[in-house]
Amino acid sequence: MTASEAPEVHGANTEQEPFSALWRFTGKVRYNFQEDVDITDDTYKDGSLDDLFSDDVIMVKKSTYRMGGVDFSGKIDFLYKVGWFMCGGGLGYKDGAFFHTTLGANFSHFELGAFLGVYNQYSEMSYEIEKDDETDWGYDSDFNASLFGGGYAGFYLEKLFFNLSVSAYEPNPKIEDIRLGVPTITTGYLTAGYRINRWVEFSVGGIVTYTSEEFNGGVTSGISLYL
Repeated sequence: MTASEAPEVHGANTEQEPFSALWRFTGKVRYNFQEDVDITDDTYKDGSLDDLFSDDVIMVKKSTYRMGGVDFSGKIDFLYKVGWFMCGGGLGYKDGAFFHTTLGANFSHFELGAFLGVYNQYSEMSYEIEKDDETDWGYDSDFNASLFGGGYAGFYLEKLFFNLSVSAYEPNPKIEDIRLGVPTITTGYLTAGYRINRWVEFSVGGIVTYTSEEFNGGVTSGISLYL
């Protein structure tokens, strides 16, 4: 099945003035090195494939997340600060729409926070069955909603900033109304950026995704516009 990294969330990337709000519009491109991630061990332990093919004894099965290659995302963030306390939310699209709320703290040179949201991801699923020297194929595609959450930390000095964001979710796919048990996807983003002026910033960084005892690396870059 197709899958995606967990969404990226971070703070203001600078010291925000108390009792002030900001709007940020971000577009990013990502590239992951490994296209297919083996999740066979997790589906064996879960047993949901046996429920799907209940009339047959499954002798061999192999399951895979397809989540590599080039990918694009877009996001809108709103952040409001009272004293050192910051709250807000975001709405974005990355292989499906997601939204989240954010709570954190923003200080003179660093910030940290946590977030929780819903990821409505579009997944394509295909399967192949070999039985009695015959091969049968099946295909399904649908949107499936999953909770995601995590935390972030940032350090900034004048116009330069560094971010660490870690988030996780478990896809919620179904075939013929049977929910398939699949492993959690946890993604870490380590990025550096530069605020050119009040309205524009650029960022680049690395991605590490952990799934089913496998790590998948990648790179990312983007541009943000502020109001």
